[in-house]
Amino acid sequence: MTVICSRHGRIGRKTSHGRTVPDSSGRPPPRPASTCRAIEVTRMLKPAPSLGLLADLLDGLDIGLCAFDADDRTLGWNQTFLYLFPEHDGFVHAGEHYRENLRRFYRTRLTSDELPYIEEYVASGIARHQVQSRPYEFEHRGTWLRVSTQTVPGLGRMRLWRPITREPAPAGARAAEAAHAAPDGIAAANADGRILSANRQFGQLYGLSPAEAAGLTFEAVVVRAWQEAAEPAPDQLLARLRESLRFAGAPFEVPLPGARWIRVIEHVREGGARTGVHFDITALKREQASLRAAEAEARRSASHCRGIIEHAPSGMLVVDAAGLLVETNRAFRAALGDGTQDGLVGLRLAALGDPEDAGLLDGVLARAAADGGPAVGEMRFRRRDGGTLWARVSAVRLHLPPDPVSTLLQVEDITARREAERRIAHMAGHDALTDLPNRTLFRERLDARLDALPGEGACAILWLDLDRFKVVNDTLGHAAGDTLLCEVARRMRAVLGPRDTLARLGGDEFAVLLPKADPLAASRAAARLVEVMQAPVTVAGRPMHVGVSIGVVLSPCHGGDADTLMARADRALYGAKAAGRSTFRLYDPAMDSAAAERHGLELDLRLGLERGEFELHYQPIVTAAERRVVCREALVRWRHPVRGLVSPASFIPLAEEIGLIDRLGAWILRRACRDAASWTDGARVAVNVSAAQVRHGSLIAAVQAALRESGLGADRLEIEITESLPIEGRAADPLLALRRLGARIALDDFGTGYSSLSYLRRFPFDTIKIDRSFVADIADPGTAAIVRAVVGIAAQLGATVTAEGIETEDQLAAVRREGCTEVQGYLFGRPVALDGVGTGWHQIGA
Repeated sequence: MTVICSRHGRIGRKTSHGRTVPDSSGRPPPRPASTCRAIEVTRMLKPAPSLGLLADLLDGLDIGLCAFDADDRTLGWNQTFLYLFPEHDGFVHAGEHYRENLRRFYRTRLTSDELPYIEEYVASGIARHQVQSRPYEFEHRGTWLRVSTQTVPGLGRMRLWRPITREPAPAGARAAEAAHAAPDGIAAANADGRILSANRQFGQLYGLSPAEAAGLTFEAVVVRAWQEAAEPAPDQLLARLRESLRFAGAPFEVPLPGARWIRVIEHVREGGARTGVHFDITALKREQASLRAAEAEARRSASHCRGIIEHAPSGMLVVDAAGLLVETNRAFRAALGDGTQDGLVGLRLAALGDPEDAGLLDGVLARAAADGGPAVGEMRFRRRDGGTLWARVSAVRLHLPPDPVSTLLQVEDITARREAERRIAHMAGHDALTDLPNRTLFRERLDARLDALPGEGACAILWLDLDRFKVVNDTLGHAAGDTLLCEVARRMRAVLGPRDTLARLGGDEFAVLLPKADPLAASRAAARLVEVMQAPVTVAGRPMHVGVSIGVVLSPCHGGDADTLMARADRALYGAKAAGRSTFRLYDPAMDSAAAERHGLELDLRLGLERGEFELHYQPIVTAAERRVVCREALVRWRHPVRGLVSPASFIPLAEEIGLIDRLGAWILRRACRDAASWTDGARVAVNVSAAQVRHGSLIAAVQAALRESGLGADRLEIEITESLPIEGRAADPLLALRRLGARIALDDFGTGYSSLSYLRRFPFDTIKIDRSFVADIADPGTAAIVRAVVGIAAQLGATVTAEGIETEDQLAAVRREGCTEVQGYLFGRPVALDGVGTGWHQIGA
């Protein structure tokens, strides 16, 4: 930047402050070129030597000069400018915006009560400075000056003050000449303050002609303007006016009727005569008032908005355009575990979120900026205690002063909901009692292992069945059996590796998947499992000896698909049981003894059907509120001449496997409907059907025949299926056909097998039976929350919820609190045979 400065001294009269001013002629005195002096830093910078000649030439001109760049910053000035305007000496700084020059000048010349108006004076001065486009003349300190502005390409513009020679003339004539080119109102007054002359613009401002103004004081002109409008002058106006006139050179403002405002700048000459320049600033005042009102409204709105945000019940955040936190309300701080806002404001919002969700957060903010409407997403924030806050975030752009653009985020704490969803999702792949993977998850992991690249799919499967578990269940009850299963699961997990999968398949059946296991490794794992189960398990205060039998198969030598491997593992398991239990056997194709055993059981089952060895026991289902019997579940029993009363878990799977389930199921339906038709209380009868019955297509005909023969109404028959039955696509057709007949459909043992919310959506069940394992753990808040969630889902689907396994009053009270409407369990009755049930006349073949 080129700075123009002087290398010359000054010749003239020295003031008491050491400042040189023009002599009495009003013309700048001549200056010798050889005299040099240092220039104060606050005035200007010393130019480079190459500019010395140019600076000398500019300083030698009789024209005052001041240069400005395109941004209105002061580039420099010559010495003549300071001779013409000594009041600016020391107040103009090179490189500084013209606004700062004016602000510094006014700050030292205004009274204390005028200081609040500095910015208005500055704004008016800049406006005059910037709009001046044609030359005009005025008198300053006894010298007439002609002012013009020149544009300098590549630099900015230059303002010039040229002294002009005028013959002495009456004051009125000089004023008239000055008024000819003046852009605003001008009035010249004598030492007594009486106006000698005024231009046309002055008269227009105050509502009188220049002739009428002559002889009046400025105070009288203002009073007359108010009187002409028939309005009283504002309080203290005249007193302030007199005070302002005494301070020569300081701008002051005068209010006039009609909400008009005039700004006055008085220039006092020697002898007390003065010239006043009057500017109409009404538009400026209105604009300022409008800006103040808008700013006040914006601040009021911002304050109101911040109050709403702070006291909102859900978390609220305000983020600026740079992604920094500007506001956080107390709900968010409480959810995050941070009591004060000071620790959060100024942080990046991303710093509070989980790093894995950074992309989600950026996406929400980007959508809010692009769409204008709310952008929604779910993400995690880190609590101060190290925990995780799951939140549903809704972001919208807004304008909240002082930031021109901000984003408002509503943060809803959904941690409880997410946890419940996680538990339900976990339940879909895990056993509710032991929290081990269930059959579904085990099959998924086995399939994934077998589908691995060639050479990497080697694995071992251990098929386990507890020994003497039925004794514990029958003698000590289901609660004791559940305790035993949990302890078994704990012991097994303790001796397996972290990459091994231990699953509970159902009942007392377990399975283990060992990745990359050879025969030796598989045998060692099986031996550890057998050994760990040798120690007695204390159940209900009694030591119980329960061993485990294990069948072992290896992939790929024993099979390459899951079905083949699991079938052969089951055969190896029967080999272990045949060997005396509490041992393990590796699958051997020559296991004829096991096959013979199964064949013998198959023959017994077929003979049992022919001989009528099967009977039905019934367990009541009652209302939770009145304990009124509304249904009885039919449970088939096999009274074997050698084995005694055999549980369905022992023969139903075999019946399914050998194709006898259709005949057995048809007999159960006929017998259950015949018994129910004789009940005088109108209770329903619930019949469990096998997935094989549904798949084979024989179920519809069996139901129709049973209803027709017994005369039982279809609405009193409830068909129970388990989650092992696929009901996707056409697989649901048989159940829909039962619905059309009028029968009810119940989902039994919900949560123990293939449980999932999507399963419930695929078919409109009439009843959902919550497995007894949930009831046993109903005192746990997490389990209670899951039960509550299932009840809520059932209510939405219009289904009845039955809680199984109720054995105590406390359990009954708990499931009633969670909304279960029907209950079943030993508290209300064990499965028993009804009167009239015999073994000679209800043979299946009859």
